[in-house]
Amino acid sequence: MQFYNRPKLIDEAAASSFMAKKGKKPGLFILLDLLLIFVVFYSCMIVESIGFLILRIPYDMRMKIFPPRETILGLDFDDYLELATLLVTLGATVLTLLYVRFVQFRKLRTAGFVKKNAVKHYLIGLLVGAGMYTVAMGICALFGSLKVSYAGGFSPVVILVLFVGWMIQGNSEEVICRGFILVSTSRRYHVIVGIIINSLFFSLIHIFNDGVSVLPLINIALFGLVMSLVFLKTGNIWMVSAIHTAWNFAQGNVFGVLVSGGEVSEKILSTEFTVGKELINGGDFGLEGGLGVTIVLAVTIAVLLFVKPCKDV
Repeated sequence: MQFYNRPKLIDEAAASSFMAKKGKKPGLFILLDLLLIFVVFYSCMIVESIGFLILRIPYDMRMKIFPPRETILGLDFDDYLELATLLVTLGATVLTLLYVRFVQFRKLRTAGFVKKNAVKHYLIGLLVGAGMYTVAMGICALFGSLKVSYAGGFSPVVILVLFVGWMIQGNSEEVICRGFILVSTSRRYHVIVGIIINSLFFSLIHIFNDGVSVLPLINIALFGLVMSLVFLKTGNIWMVSAIHTAWNFAQGNVFGVLVSGGEVSEKILSTEFTVGKELINGGDFGLEGGLGVTIVLAVTIAVLLFVKPCKDV
């Protein structure tokens, strides 16, 4: 049983550090590293905000010219805004990778962008992410804390387009938190320090979400811990990105549950929470704010302790 594994990509990232090239400890002092992490993150948020405003222009112009028509390419206003919110995260991914490559002097494979078994790991990740969330739904159902029904009236094309959007969004958060933060801090310090910092950071960026409280923040930190362990044991970004994507997509567009406090526009199923059982189902934050998800994440962490790292990691 091993709680963590230090993959070769971290050692390679450490060797690329300008400090290491001067014969000193790789990476930066922890407080400076944290400062740069926040600088990069908020720069990403600015890029995403600008991108969102730009993506709104086509729809706003379309509605001014043809106001009676409510859709563009089959997407109504809410669908379009949801897709735009997901797509703009690509800007954060690009900005983070530019920082990794040209400021930290790291090759992109040290952020997990490796070719070997990429498709295989991504497909496995999709199954794992969807399975984890479905089990959490099942636990909540066993406690009588929710009821699922067919939503009806959804568009398969829109659902597919939004899934692509979730692929981009899931990859973006994993690149920032695992490919960048986890690897950056683990260059100089113990891997456990990197795990703790990126998991807490991942939790704190959700602190202003609707319906947030202590338990949701704990669950999100646990989710970050799960993603950290998977990243360290696979040595690539693909599986964690896929798990993240499948989790969010299943949560919002399949089961119709709030995604970290945010509502989706298009959904296949509709989930009604039982009043008075918010501790299990998460209430206003969605399932991620309840003990059903806590149980799934805790069990997943326990299982990962016994999973051997992939070969060549």
